[in-house]
Amino acid sequence: MTRLPGLDLLRAIAIVWVVLFHTAGAGLSMPFRDFSILGWMGVDLFFVLSGFLIGEQLLKPIAQRRELNIGKFYISRAFRILPAYAVVVLLYFLLPFTREGHGLPPLWQFLSFSVNLQVDVGTNTFSHVWSLCVEEHFYLFFPLIVWLLMNRSSTAKVLALAIAIIGFGMALRGHLWLTKLDTFPVYRSYVENIYYPTYNRLDGLLAGVLLAGLKVFKPSHWELVVKHGNKVLLAGLAGLGLAIWIFKERFGFTATVIGFPLLSFSLAFIVAAASSTNSLIGKFKVPGAALLATLAYSMYLTHKSVFQMVKTLIGPQLVDNDYLAFAVYGGAVLAGAAILYLTVERPFLKLRSKYLARNKDESQRIDGVNAQVTNT
Repeated sequence: MTRLPGLDLLRAIAIVWVVLFHTAGAGLSMPFRDFSILGWMGVDLFFVLSGFLIGEQLLKPIAQRRELNIGKFYISRAFRILPAYAVVVLLYFLLPFTREGHGLPPLWQFLSFSVNLQVDVGTNTFSHVWSLCVEEHFYLFFPLIVWLLMNRSSTAKVLALAIAIIGFGMALRGHLWLTKLDTFPVYRSYVENIYYPTYNRLDGLLAGVLLAGLKVFKPSHWELVVKHGNKVLLAGLAGLGLAIWIFKERFGFTATVIGFPLLSFSLAFIVAAASSTNSLIGKFKVPGAALLATLAYSMYLTHKSVFQMVKTLIGPQLVDNDYLAFAVYGGAVLAGAAILYLTVERPFLKLRSKYLARNKDESQRIDGVNAQVTNT
C-alpha cells in the first residue's frame, strides 16, 4: 500500500506509547508518566491498524471480483513476522542476561503462539508477546472467514455478525470478571483470564476490519469520511477521552465490559481520520514518524530486553536524572530495533518481495499459456 503519513504517525505513537508504558514495569524512572500510564492502549491502536490494513488487503480482491489467494497471504505474513520473532526467541533462550522477567515460558508456547492462552504471569519474560499471539490468530483465521463468507454475505449479515462478536466479548469478559477475578493480586488474575486471551480481545481487530469493509465495499461512504476527516478525528478523540475516563478504574467491571469496544471504535475513527489527507493528522508528514513506524515491529520485539541490558550495565548511574535516563534508554531501544531491522527484518522483506514478484510472473506466464490453449 502507498504509505500514508497519518497511518505512519499512528503507528509511531502506538509503539512509543507501548514502550513508555513498559518503562514502569521495568522499574525505570521516566518523564511523561501521565501519558505513559495509558500506554497499554497503544496495543489496541495496533489491533485497529492491523484490522484495517489486513482487512483491506483481503477484502479488496473480493470487491474487485478477483481470486482470494490465501496461501500467498500466509506466505507474505510468514516472511513479515517469523524471522525477526524467531531470532528474538532464540536470543531469549540462549542468552539469559537478555531476560527482563523472572522466568521463561516453555519454547513450545512461543512456537505455537499460545503464550496468551496458557498464561503464568509469574513467568513473565517476553510477556508482551501476548499481543503478537492475538495478531497471529487473526492472520490465521480471518482469511478463512473471509473465504467462507465472500459469496454468502451482505451488509446486514456482516453487521449482525459484528454485533454478535462484540456482544459475546462483552458478556464473556463480564462473566470472567464475576467468576475468575481474585481480590489479590487483581492484576495477575485479570491479565491471565481477561486481558491476554484472544477471544477477549477481538474488539480492536473487528473495528479495523469494519473500517476496511467500509472503504472497500462502500466507497461513496468512505469518501464522506475522507472529506470530513477533522470531524471524524474529533469524534474519535471524544470517544477516546471517554474511554480513558472509564479506564481510570482499569480493572473495574464497567471498564472490562464496555471499555474495550468503546476504546477500539474510537481508535477506528482516529485511524479513519489519519487515512484522510484532509485531516490534521493525515495532512502533514511528522519528522521521525516514518522511521519509528518502520522500526515498530523490531522495537516491539526487543525493547524490554534492551531495557534489561541497559539497566544492568549502567542503570544506577541514571536513577537521579529522568531526562538523561529517557535519552539513554530511548536511544538504546532505537539502536536495538535498528540492528534487528537491518540484519533480519529488512532482508527477509526483500526476499518476500522477490518471491512474490517471481510467483506473480509465473502465474501470469501460466495464465498466458492457458489463454493461448483456449484460443487455439
